[in-house]
Amino acid sequence: MKYIFITCSALFLFACAQKQAPAENTTAPAAGTPAAIAVNKLPDPVCEMPYDTSYKEWTVYKTDTLHFCSATCKSVFEKAPEKYMAKLGK
Repeated sequence: MKYIFITCSALFLFACAQKQAPAENTTAPAAGTPAAIAVNKLPDPVCEMPYDTSYKEWTVYKTDTLHFCSATCKSVFEKAPEKYMAKLGK
């Protein structure tokens, strides 16, 4: 039992002594900025959250294919597409 306690204490101290790398910047770049485009992420037309084109939620409005971050954003867009297309400048 004594050896288990010593081993656990040593592992705990070793883990605490490790220098942690600085946290990655998890804030999303502003919609439409070059940084957002550079990382292949475009803003969702409804919530403006960056999305990846590999997401499953998408729709075609007139001639534009729009991708969404979630099924909720897609359904909100489909209720008032003109409002969100005006936000996009189209």
